[in-house]
Amino acid sequence: MVYSWSEVFNTPVGNEVLVVFEKGGQALADDEGRIAMISGKDLRAGPRHVKWLKSIEIKKIVD
Repeated sequence: MVYSWSEVFNTPVGNEVLVVFEKGGQALADDEGRIAMISGKDLRAGPRHVKWLKSIEIKKIVD
């Protein structure tokens, strides 16, 4: 699965998107892809694959 541009920029799904490359301190498994995206607002289970990633903005998450 891949997120559409509209999902990321025009829906609540995009407000909580995280780009991940490891889980539990280990690189993602081959079946999870080298880089994946997840969102706390996504209705579909599991990570989505990343295509044409241009840049990554790092933000500190505050509780």
